[in-house]
Amino acid sequence: MTTSFCNVKRSLTPIHESRRCCSILTRRNVEFAFHIAALVLYTRVWHWHTTSAAIVLPGATGFGWFFRYLTFWSYTLQLIQFFLSVLCRILPSSKARYATAIAADRLACAVFGLANTISAMFYAIESTGKGLLDADHEGKPWWLAETVHLLNSVIAWVDLFLVEERTFHGNSRHLVIFLVFSYCSWALVVRHIYGQFPYPILNKLPFPWGFIAFVLTGTGILLGIFELGKYVKRRCTATKEKTQ
Repeated sequence: MTTSFCNVKRSLTPIHESRRCCSILTRRNVEFAFHIAALVLYTRVWHWHTTSAAIVLPGATGFGWFFRYLTFWSYTLQLIQFFLSVLCRILPSSKARYATAIAADRLACAVFGLANTISAMFYAIESTGKGLLDADHEGKPWWLAETVHLLNSVIAWVDLFLVEERTFHGNSRHLVIFLVFSYCSWALVVRHIYGQFPYPILNKLPFPWGFIAFVLTGTGILLGIFELGKYVKRRCTATKEKTQ
């Protein structure tokens, strides 16, 4: 068990019980409010995809729905993370709060790498101006691309700095690899059914070696960002401990 979780049972008590230290109370309340706000935002954006307004997007119809896209996978996983982060503060059982907090941590650290990789690759590839990832569609809301490709990473970084219990445990790294393998397998299923990949760039690459090279590159970036998050978090924790 890592240092960050040594006192997790004490620190994850419900709000009405967390009155032992004013500084802890203030930080915990800010953390809780942030997770509630993030949960509301993500729920609202996710729900928008189920409305008639989303029909202008190619993911709204056909096999796999919006889950054909890695961005929607990542956004859904972040939604689940924030749900768990709120849940671990309000459950009546201390054991349930503890287990839920660990689940939220493992998922948050894995999705941190995933969200930032999606942002980095999206803007890097889209900067070519060739529409290799995301094409413009009439009626597409102006806020959508930035919300799911930029704000998602900003929120992941805020979560990293705000929440003490972000351990970047080895299990999170394993989860990252599992998610990559799962989506790649899913993308191949989509290609088999539709005759093409969800993203134009993958269809322009020679198959299978172009696909493999793209996946390996993306995985390398993802694991690199995961390790960056781990390094930053450890430095922040070390700095805090020195000042106490």
